[in-house]
Amino acid sequence: MFSKAIFEGMLSVRYAVCDFSSSKFQELVLKRTHGSAPKGVTTIPFPELEAMRSRMNSKACLAQVQGPAQRILSSVLVRVPTGPKVTLAVLIQVVLVAACRTLSLFATCLQLGKLSDQSVRDALRKTLPKSIRRLQEKLNSALQDPLPAKTRRRKRALAIDLHDVPYHGEPKKTNDLVHHKPKSGTTTFFCYGTVCLVERGYRYTLGYTWVRRNEKMTAVLKRLLNCVRQSGVPLRHLLLDRGFYTVSVMAFLQAEKIPFLMPVIFRGRRPRPGQKLTGLRALRRGKAGWSLFTHRGKGQSVTTEICVAYRTYKHHKTHKRHQQKLVFAVWRLSGKATVIRETYRKRFAIESTYRQLGHARIRTSTSDPLLRLFFVGVSLLLRNLWVWLLWLHFGEQEDPAQQRQAKRIQLKGILLALAHQCEFRLRSLLNITPDL
Repeated sequence: MFSKAIFEGMLSVRYAVCDFSSSKFQELVLKRTHGSAPKGVTTIPFPELEAMRSRMNSKACLAQVQGPAQRILSSVLVRVPTGPKVTLAVLIQVVLVAACRTLSLFATCLQLGKLSDQSVRDALRKTLPKSIRRLQEKLNSALQDPLPAKTRRRKRALAIDLHDVPYHGEPKKTNDLVHHKPKSGTTTFFCYGTVCLVERGYRYTLGYTWVRRNEKMTAVLKRLLNCVRQSGVPLRHLLLDRGFYTVSVMAFLQAEKIPFLMPVIFRGRRPRPGQKLTGLRALRRGKAGWSLFTHRGKGQSVTTEICVAYRTYKHHKTHKRHQQKLVFAVWRLSGKATVIRETYRKRFAIESTYRQLGHARIRTSTSDPLLRLFFVGVSLLLRNLWVWLLWLHFGEQEDPAQQRQAKRIQLKGILLALAHQCEFRLRSLLNITPDL
């Protein structure tokens, strides 16, 4: 239950806590350049944020995250719940608390003690769009809402990857789940494709989509590229995971005139000892550099450049230096092999988004793909708002001192403070008296 110790712990965190209403938040945004928050909004300043990009910037305020989160989530819901207790405001607060604390809806309602998890779940199903396609469109628009205008002023490098969420149970339909190697005690997963900016200070997720079993990668790629076009971010080149290494995907990207970079997969049986190497294996045996190669498969053929690069690393057991060859399929990118290697390294920024996605994903055991899609979208939205908050106060600062200050505002800390504030708001809506 909500106790005095928890309340004091809430105030002891380094992140700002304030009472929120839409009018106060708009006033805060309009007056954020005056060096202080407006009257009526209580803020706890960051000791490490005294040096901002400009002395005209205001101190960090939790309303800068809570306000957009509530507003954007309300735009995703298409209907207003009609229950006596589960109103629209209560439903949004419950969803935010469950996401920030990585709890299920059942555990969140159990902590409150005055809400039924079934009534919350029924209200959520009634307010969400009935179509998965419609829900994806609304959630992708919500993800693009916090994007600053500066992200659209020049071409950006984007990464596309697939993320698997383990599922233990029987699906509603066979095609709802994908099957991979065992991980987390299961071989069945709900799969989602995401497209993300991978440049410093602008690592926003521009869109995501649900990937069904046996779905063609070109169809997934088309949906993600539509999200990029809707966001208005100019595309410089795509960094793709090895799961997209197919002839049809490369032919599609060339037809769309989109430069791309992806690792090569060596398929087929390895040659026996003494036999001459051919194809991609022969290119890998050669020196680092560039060469042309024609990929063939399923009646299609496409020609790309092959870049062979070296990577050195220290073995985690022997602590000795080892060397590894990397082979990439490249189209309309140039530079030395080391430049191509370092360019592709930026793609691993999207892996960090998946780790942070787990920090704010509502836990569930449901087989309903609609609810699962919504829970993943909420976690990506909270992460985008955190990236926006860092940009608001630090921008593209290259100063090491500024970067150290930015790293102190971690996503987990923001989620913890946001959870406390949403719980406070939720208990006031439900008329629950805290045990002080």
